[in-house]
Amino acid sequence: MRGDGRVFQRKRIWWVAYYQDGREYRESSRSRHRRDAVRLLRERLWEAAAGVSTRAAPKRTEKRATAMLDLFELVEQHFRLKGSTSPANTAYLRRLRKRFAGYTIQACTGVAISHYMSDMQESGRSAAAINREMNVLRTALRLGYQHDLVARIPLIRMLPELGYRDEFFTRAEIDSLLPCLPDFLRDLVLFGFLTGWRKGEITGLRWSNVDRSGAVIRLPPAQNKSRSSRSVVLWGELVVLVERRWQARKVGRALAQHVFHRDGHPLPDFRRTWLKACHQAGLGHRLFHSLRRSAARNMSLQGIPEKVIMSIIGHKTRVMFDHYNIVSEADQRKYAKLIFGP
Repeated sequence: MRGDGRVFQRKRIWWVAYYQDGREYRESSRSRHRRDAVRLLRERLWEAAAGVSTRAAPKRTEKRATAMLDLFELVEQHFRLKGSTSPANTAYLRRLRKRFAGYTIQACTGVAISHYMSDMQESGRSAAAINREMNVLRTALRLGYQHDLVARIPLIRMLPELGYRDEFFTRAEIDSLLPCLPDFLRDLVLFGFLTGWRKGEITGLRWSNVDRSGAVIRLPPAQNKSRSSRSVVLWGELVVLVERRWQARKVGRALAQHVFHRDGHPLPDFRRTWLKACHQAGLGHRLFHSLRRSAARNMSLQGIPEKVIMSIIGHKTRVMFDHYNIVSEADQRKYAKLIFGP
């Protein structure tokens, strides 16, 4: 440590002194033991080398180095403007803030990011979850570059994912799941199974979007991820479902503005309630998003043209549609006789 810093005593307390960016920093170890000061000096020298903000304040300050927390503020504002403040993005930002608190932008190198990804793997996080969080970090760095805060975006290598999920719900499984759900979620889940709409699109659906006389629901661009107008024609079971929700819109003397609500209020996050019902119905750990995949497959098996299916569930490209239109072994068994003979 000679030449990098030093330890010294003031009265009976040991202090450390070190240099960073040509300035001397001094800090008390608050200990009467020299070994504690040596340990503190090593930590400060490592932080100075990595570019991480130290707890010792300089005697005179110039321009403050941009911190990673500033970038996370930018990306949070970006998500808010886009209307994509999902619980998942909020959780990713919370973890990123915890990990990179105290880091300057210069300290957030490819090596630091790789170490974080390794730590997440060791903690049991899936490759898909790690990649989604890294996408948020990429967005933060990209926004920083656009605002002239980041000179160079470090390379972030995504982890290989084991293909796309092939999880589906059958009608029998839905029928067994619905009684396990609370009343305010049953119609919502059934609507998702029939239409394949995203959870946010369903929970945000208002009666102003529903044309009961014209038997159609219209979703404006601002209320869906694809940012294009969508509609679904009400027929059969959907008509019955919407009429049931129409009768449930009255809450005391007020009328609920949302089609799916709880005591007149917009629905909160119901992930735990959903998982509890799935386990109670004997379905294990299922994703709500699998309702969307199931709807796409069910429509495809009924011979509905792909363009019609994509217009209902909200896919702009064929690539995204192919991710959902997965044929399972059960589907193959239905046509095995036609394919391979008696």
